[in-house]
Amino acid sequence: MRSVRFIIVLVAVWTGVVRLSAAGTSSAASVDEELLLPNWPAMAVPVINYTPETGWEFGGAAQAYIKLFSPRTSVIQVGGAYSLNRQWYVNAQGTLYFGTLLPWLLQFRAGFRNYPDIYYGIGAEPNIAGTGARRGTPYDSQRGYAFVQPLVHVGRSWYIGPHAEYLWERTRMQNADESVTIQMPGIGITVQYDSRDEVYYPHRGLMLKFSLTHYNRWWRSTCGLTAGQIDFRQYIPIGKQVVWCYQVRGAIAASLTPDDVPFQMLPTIGGQDLVRGIPYGMFRDNTMVALQTELRFPIWRWIRACVFAGAGDVYDYQHWQWSVPKIGYGLGLRLTINRAKINIRADVARNNIYPWLNINGYGFYLTATEAF
Repeated sequence: MRSVRFIIVLVAVWTGVVRLSAAGTSSAASVDEELLLPNWPAMAVPVINYTPETGWEFGGAAQAYIKLFSPRTSVIQVGGAYSLNRQWYVNAQGTLYFGTLLPWLLQFRAGFRNYPDIYYGIGAEPNIAGTGARRGTPYDSQRGYAFVQPLVHVGRSWYIGPHAEYLWERTRMQNADESVTIQMPGIGITVQYDSRDEVYYPHRGLMLKFSLTHYNRWWRSTCGLTAGQIDFRQYIPIGKQVVWCYQVRGAIAASLTPDDVPFQMLPTIGGQDLVRGIPYGMFRDNTMVALQTELRFPIWRWIRACVFAGAGDVYDYQHWQWSVPKIGYGLGLRLTINRAKINIRADVARNNIYPWLNINGYGFYLTATEAF
């Protein structure tokens, strides 16, 4: 969603508005304990958002950290908010790790939102004179979604498993007489290699994930579609607590009837995780390729920082045409809030599609966990 987002998380993030301590917590010495990091199994924070589309928005978020017979820490996140313009959302997501003899994990997310958005059309070419941007049309959106994916460890650092997802969305473009509803139930398979030493703030290792999802009219999908995604990440330590990392991502949405594919199902770049600084959803097409990199380094105790840059674009694989890549770069601060290495992330990014003095040329993000 294209917006300038300011998120204010109160100082209570670290001191803990809600502190749910478990009895019998281990007191073994570690570097994190020397830094006085808390080991709370759960915490909650108030969140205040502002976007031009919603106005002021108030809500909360909570996270729980548990170990389910696995040395890796599982996380469950829930949140919700309500705006002064009567928009709202609720969501839940998480990654659960199980087992020692036969390790496996379960990833899930689900939610519903009543939110405005902007449709910019399809393609990568700009249509606003003097910028690299596209002109958009506001629309209202009600969306419900669910995703579940079990992955079984099959040897070394390899995981494999099926997944199922469902998307329902009703949209109404500005000044349109009628709304349009889509539903996209899909099933697929995922193969993943993961040798990272930490899940949420890795210092070394690789992660490679390939997934394929099929949507079919036979099970009431709005259109027939096969979507593929690939995600490669590497983390390289280059000094004491200094990490250089990079990510390569690609996606494709292939259909025998490409004109029938809902725009919501087309790959896009931008937002808080992929090529930060680019407005999310401004560029969509049936193929996407992106590369981003970060240099992460410590400042003091639980405070870290990073510099980052990313580039990417969208294409039509049937009529391939080169365009100027979309670039985002910037600086970020990190506040580590517990021993599971969960960070509060604050990033300021600039893009190459607006002039320097245009506020739309900048993105502001404050959220939990890393971009990759």
